[in-house]
Amino acid sequence: MKVTYAPAGADPQVWDFEPDEVTQSQAELIEKRYGRNWDQFLQDARQGSAKARRVLLWHLLRQTHHTLRVEDVPDFRMGDVKVEHTVAELIELRDRVLKSSLDAEEKDNILTALDIEISNAMGDEVEPGKDSTPQT
Repeated sequence: MKVTYAPAGADPQVWDFEPDEVTQSQAELIEKRYGRNWDQFLQDARQGSAKARRVLLWHLLRQTHHTLRVEDVPDFRMGDVKVEHTVAELIELRDRVLKSSLDAEEKDNILTALDIEISNAMGDEVEPGKDSTPQT
């Protein structure tokens, strides 16, 4: 996941949050603070849960501010924290849709939407002046 925290008047902070890289002890702390299991936390953070995003922001800020308590996370506006899929996650979703048993029309609609998201995400990840064309 790509997580962006952009409070008004401050430079945005951006993290590549890799759930598989979180240690078991960190995941337990997140579960304790969130009150639900790890998988539900991840799903809720992606789907916009205010509490899940607060706990996610707490976890990310703690990488730099080790003693930060969840109660001390700034009272952010919901638009200040943005959670997006990375290009790799979108490509994985696209592969799953391709292999799914959805009917052809529904599959085409989802693939079209995913292709647009992948294209937009690739554009976001390219530095100005850099070519985003995959090298073969």
